[in-house]
Amino acid sequence: MIESTVLCERLAWDSQFFGVSIARAVPTRVDAAQRDAILDWCRVEHIDCLYFLADDDATALQVLEDGAFSRVDERVTLELQSIPPVETRPADTRPARESDIAALRRIAGGAHYDSRFYNDGRFDRDRCDELYRVWIEKSCRGWADHVVVVEHEAEAIGYLTVHLREPGSASIGLVGVDACCRHQGIGQRLMAGALSWMWTHSVTRVWSATQGRNAASQAFFQRAGFRQTRRAIWYHRWFSPATVQPFNA
Repeated sequence: MIESTVLCERLAWDSQFFGVSIARAVPTRVDAAQRDAILDWCRVEHIDCLYFLADDDATALQVLEDGAFSRVDERVTLELQSIPPVETRPADTRPARESDIAALRRIAGGAHYDSRFYNDGRFDRDRCDELYRVWIEKSCRGWADHVVVVEHEAEAIGYLTVHLREPGSASIGLVGVDACCRHQGIGQRLMAGALSWMWTHSVTRVWSATQGRNAASQAFFQRAGFRQTRRAIWYHRWFSPATVQPFNA
């Protein structure tokens, strides 16, 4: 049998940020024996919450649900296989600056309510808001390879983050638009600005992940030519009594 220590890893940053001991499962599917080995490891290591990103397979998912894992999200991966030649970015887009961080943090605190952290009743909502504020700030300070913003009246009103991967590939991380500026084509201009940057950096393939219940986000990527390539299920397993908000597929 595979050793349980190979199947899990402790997440130091998540643990410190949320104030509980958090780990993630490494595989995307397990049998009952491996599941039980993971649970035993978590108990020995005093893990409070375990993340598990599982293949969307009925048999594999049943193994987790039989182990009291709670389904908190669907993760849809979308991919664009050929970056169109976009040499000129929209005039109101530009790279993020240090001076944008305060505005971007404000946007991020209310732009990602569909994520699994909000859908899990054990995570404090204020901490979830702060998670995305920290995420966009770290992205602007170098964690992302590029952050494109749309500017209006000298203030950033939307953002999109890009991470370069293996040669010729990239991923899109966060996309957020100020609540007062939505449904005005800001997202499309962010995407055009990002694709322009990627094209000049020889990126030929880009992917992103969004929530299965977030039809608007999926449509945003599909309008840009992205196509779904994978669907997976996020589970959380807590090791103390709790009432977890139900997941609505």
